[in-house]
Amino acid sequence: MEIYLVRHSPVNNPQKLCYGQSDIELADDWEAHFASLQKSLAPHLSAALFYSSPYQRCTQLAGFLSGNHFQTDSRLSEMHFGDWEQCAWTAIDQQVLNAWMANFVDYQVPGGESFETMHKRCIQFWDELLNNISGDKFIIVTHAGVIRSLLAHVLQIPLKNIFQIEVDFCSITKITVAKQHGCYQTVNYINR
Repeated sequence: MEIYLVRHSPVNNPQKLCYGQSDIELADDWEAHFASLQKSLAPHLSAALFYSSPYQRCTQLAGFLSGNHFQTDSRLSEMHFGDWEQCAWTAIDQQVLNAWMANFVDYQVPGGESFETMHKRCIQFWDELLNNISGDKFIIVTHAGVIRSLLAHVLQIPLKNIFQIEVDFCSITKITVAKQHGCYQTVNYINR
């Protein structure tokens, strides 16, 4: 089984807003990014099953790559930043922001969720994909936080260290799963 995790293309965010579970428009050059990803994924597109986060920055790309044959799953959503959604990062109370940065794994953002909470829903999706869905190739269009979460799970990296992995816009991460001897998962590449 081959799983391709694709991060959405850059967004139009000149105000540097926190936008985890907010819909935000893509940057003006989105068509060039979509075409580049389509070219990179071309050998896999016709045989793949597609899943996407429900937010438009992902569904636009999933629709383009799949010919509008994809399923959305809310478990693939970015972390919910609660009261911080659509606020400029510089406008968030520095003391509260510092507390979150000191322990982002467990700290629940006011009105939102912790990274641990997001991680649990991502792993629930992953386990369901591996155990209950038939298919050999999957393309999942999602967010940096979700990709990091899944990499932490596969590689058994402590969540507190996961931001040491950069996940670029428009990047592709490939994970291969072999079920012959249990469920052996291999990260083939990141940020391609």
